[in-house]
Amino acid sequence: MLEFFDLDNNNGYVSFYTNYLLLNKNLVNCFADAYRVRLACDKEAKKIYLFKLSKDEALSEIYSESSLLKLAITKSYGRISQRSVIEFVENAFSLTIPKNSFLKFNAKYLPDEKAIVINMKEEIK
Repeated sequence: MLEFFDLDNNNGYVSFYTNYLLLNKNLVNCFADAYRVRLACDKEAKKIYLFKLSKDEALSEIYSESSLLKLAITKSYGRISQRSVIEFVENAFSLTIPKNSFLKFNAKYLPDEKAIVINMKEEIK
């Protein structure tokens, strides 16, 4: 019986730098239509959730403006540039991101939740 290769475009990785985080191309393709993003940490499960919001959702006043993050998207990556977000993640998971370097973690897009889930249990070396 033949088994065919099928690329899973919902898997990718997220890299944390000292002032921003980067989504790789696979994950960016899943968030291409995002107007804003919200970030939440589950410390017990050691996961970070990035929820994508449409323009209507972001402007609906359901969410506070301070919780809405801008996602800059290029052809090859997406970036959230906000030092306070990185500090939040460092504090939540007792991380220290080295200067001039980064920490990389596996992530998966969950279409039903419109979210990227970052597995913080193990860094990719």
